[in-house]
Amino acid sequence: MSDTIFERDTTALLAVEFRRLAVASGWGKKSAKYKKERQKFYGLAVAQDFSTFWGSTESRLDAWQDLCRHLGITEAPTSIKGCRQVLAVTATCLADNNISNTYVRVISQALTPIHVNLVDLVDSKRQNTKPKTFSSEAACAEYTRKTGKIFPKARAKANPLLRKFLVVVF
Repeated sequence: MSDTIFERDTTALLAVEFRRLAVASGWGKKSAKYKKERQKFYGLAVAQDFSTFWGSTESRLDAWQDLCRHLGITEAPTSIKGCRQVLAVTATCLADNNISNTYVRVISQALTPIHVNLVDLVDSKRQNTKPKTFSSEAACAEYTRKTGKIFPKARAKANPLLRKFLVVVF
């Protein structure tokens, strides 16, 4: 990320930790370096935290069930297949100046789409709060672009469970 020695506080929100890193590194908020490093930071942190909370294999029923419950699906299915069907998990990456804005769209039992930014998803798990959700892809995409809470899709390839959340839409 940089030459600055930085130890992330894994109990803090990712945006707070990135701002702390940016200040320590002297990156101006409007600089290209700031934006590039923010994407790298979020990519690494989300991947690490997602693996910590839900693992990196799609064959853990407890991970699928916890993810269901965290997203507000109170009666989590008793099988992985059931969890996949209930969640019908997809995510959307919208191209925006060569940056992939990634967020999660979850179809719950009521077939109502829930859109969740991946950075917010892991932050909410860490803080034991309900994740911020959006009723439309457009609202979530706008929020993702506005906040810069971008998860690079290439990072998901290392985690088979996280990879299930990614679909590219141009």
